[in-house]
Amino acid sequence: ELVFFDRVATMLRQSATRLARYKKKLMTRNPAHTIQSFHEAERIDPFGKFSWQAQPFLDRNMPKVDPAEPRHKSLRGVVHQDLSGWWHIIDAQGLGVGPLAQKISHILQGKHRADYRKGIVMGDSVIVVNAIHVHFPGPTWDTKIYKFWRSRRTDPRGPQVMTAKHLMFTNPGLVVSLMVKQMLPTKIHRNSMYRKLYVYPGAIHPHWGIPQVVVPVQPVDPAEVPNCFSTEQPFEGAVPFIPQPSGDPGKEKKEPKKLPRWAPRAQLVLRK
Repeated sequence: ELVFFDRVATMLRQSATRLARYKKKLMTRNPAHTIQSFHEAERIDPFGKFSWQAQPFLDRNMPKVDPAEPRHKSLRGVVHQDLSGWWHIIDAQGLGVGPLAQKISHILQGKHRADYRKGIVMGDSVIVVNAIHVHFPGPTWDTKIYKFWRSRRTDPRGPQVMTAKHLMFTNPGLVVSLMVKQMLPTKIHRNSMYRKLYVYPGAIHPHWGIPQVVVPVQPVDPAEVPNCFSTEQPFEGAVPFIPQPSGDPGKEKKEPKKLPRWAPRAQLVLRK
């Protein structure tokens, strides 16, 4: 029995040594298993005592509308059908990245259709404009980080780490695209669904034959607007409006029931 326990102890000791060697080798060859930035070293509590509202760009650096251009309005969402299928054009101005990506992933998977079947690519194409105007709550622009592998996972420099603000500065469309990609199922059809997503930071998309979601406001002719204050005579056969008393006119009104003299004083007070 003592020999058996000695062998077991030796095996456990060797296993622990091998595991320690493997961890050391893994941390030296794969820098992703080590702390890469201060965002991971010290977690920021969004509900803490100190918080702030971050934004990717200053207000003066955001794209503006030329005052010389005609007035435009946003339809918020347009659905179009052509020979290649259905298209959903969405205006992302002022929308949150998370709820917007959730709706887009449902459309790409085809879950909005009544004949949805799992495991089949049956989603529609989605075009997102004004992606530079998306919204992140609180300090998310400063605290959310992304990791991109440079050339290989064993690169000694480790992955390239950048915040959401830096990613928006590099490519404004990547913030929405990466969020949608993470919400799609990690299966063989993922890339087929992801290819149907087109994200543009501006208000106009370049797809020919597909309507825009930001359209110019059509001028209204004052002569076509009906005047609510008119002195014209009503047309023949018009019936004037006579207000009718409330209730059924054919129903006789019942007189209120009189309380007897011997009724308690409380009832008399309520009756008054």
